[in-house]
Amino acid sequence: MADKRDDEMKNSKTAPGEEGSPKGGEQPYIREKIVKPKRRSRFLAVAIGGFFGAVLFGLIACVSFVWIYPYVSKMHGDDVVETTTAERITLPTHSEEQTVEDTTPPETEEPTTEESTEESTPDSEGALLPGDKEWIERSIDRKIKDIKVDVRDIENYAREIQKIYQSVEKSLVTIVSQASVDPVFQTEQGAVSGIMFSHLDSSRTIFILTDYEAASIQDPVIRFSGVSGYVPAQLRGTDSIMGLAILCVQFDETQEELYKSLNCIELGNTYQIRAGSLVIAVGAPYRSCGTMGYGTVVEMRYDQMAVDTAFRMYYTNINAPEGGTGFLVNMSGQLIGLINSRYKDPVMQGFIAAVATEELTGIMTNMANQDDTSYFGIIGQNITQAISVASGMPEGIYVTSVQQDSPAYQAGIMGGDIITMISSKSITRMNQLKEVLTTQGRHLPGETVKVIVMRLGRDGYVEVPISVTLGARK
Repeated sequence: MADKRDDEMKNSKTAPGEEGSPKGGEQPYIREKIVKPKRRSRFLAVAIGGFFGAVLFGLIACVSFVWIYPYVSKMHGDDVVETTTAERITLPTHSEEQTVEDTTPPETEEPTTEESTEESTPDSEGALLPGDKEWIERSIDRKIKDIKVDVRDIENYAREIQKIYQSVEKSLVTIVSQASVDPVFQTEQGAVSGIMFSHLDSSRTIFILTDYEAASIQDPVIRFSGVSGYVPAQLRGTDSIMGLAILCVQFDETQEELYKSLNCIELGNTYQIRAGSLVIAVGAPYRSCGTMGYGTVVEMRYDQMAVDTAFRMYYTNINAPEGGTGFLVNMSGQLIGLINSRYKDPVMQGFIAAVATEELTGIMTNMANQDDTSYFGIIGQNITQAISVASGMPEGIYVTSVQQDSPAYQAGIMGGDIITMISSKSITRMNQLKEVLTTQGRHLPGETVKVIVMRLGRDGYVEVPISVTLGARK
């Protein structure tokens, strides 16, 4: 029986379930090859496909957003402003060292042969002889007689002034509250003059310099010279110390033609202005927008003091009522001054005075770029080397007064202190303090700086270190 079972097992080559296999019979061997799926390669294929799919989806979504967003924004009444965080304006700056004036004397006509034979030049050595004096008098008389002025010269002079004003007028704007404009008679109440001084083409933005009082105008709108209608404006920044404000106007793509037609005034080199320089007052020097006057600079004040600064101020012989605002321009039609009455000498009441724009460019740049200007809070006087030698006081900035609740006040700086150093930098003039607070490399609001002051004590001046946390100018 055992042999028989062995034979059956040997002869059985039929796999289970195939024909010929006995139904329900035992199968001693099951030969089956199990192949595992290639899971790793399949996983990589799926991952790579998913990654490229996600990238493609992101690109499609980004392009769709950029294409659809302007239309959706318009439907909701939102203005599309094409700005980037890198957009900044820069204003030209000059320095007194960079100003090179032509000192070459004017060319004079060479005397003719006849003149040289008739009259000889007096001997330059020794005292003047009676003949020399007569020669000088005759030369002066001859020059005076050569000067001929008639009414046509006056008319030509006035005509040239008018041409300069017409060029500058393109940069002037009128700022007024939307509520104060009479829609029927087109009258404007409480209007303030402004002037366009810079722009950003990428965002179609115009920047306007104006008087500080413009900051109180509710819902300001701008009327451009030679353009009908009004455009909404936004207040960009103010500076109560120097009495100025910056407004801006942003145009959308439908106003591209208007934007391109506007003209920003060029900033002139204020270091070229001297006593006797011809200037034109524009804006609202006679307290009404669109008025103008012209004359000459009669005096320059180089060390006019204010909080945290010292600046140059022009005094002119242009007679105007108090309260006028506006700007001074030179004979090239360039902006050189902001009319300012708050720091004017009372002796010069009734005459226009202006702050040189070179003293304001740092503040204007910061406000236009929406950067805060740092605030220290002192009024000071320069202690020069000559004053130091004569008085025995240390060279530096003598603190005449400290603004209440200012950073300097809170840090403990007092009147009578002499500031000699800020953040390891020697400070001897108010202009240097202004640079520390307003220029591009300035210390920022909220930053704590180490200040060295010399304080008078029983045994003389003693060095006192003080830490001051800067604030922001308003």
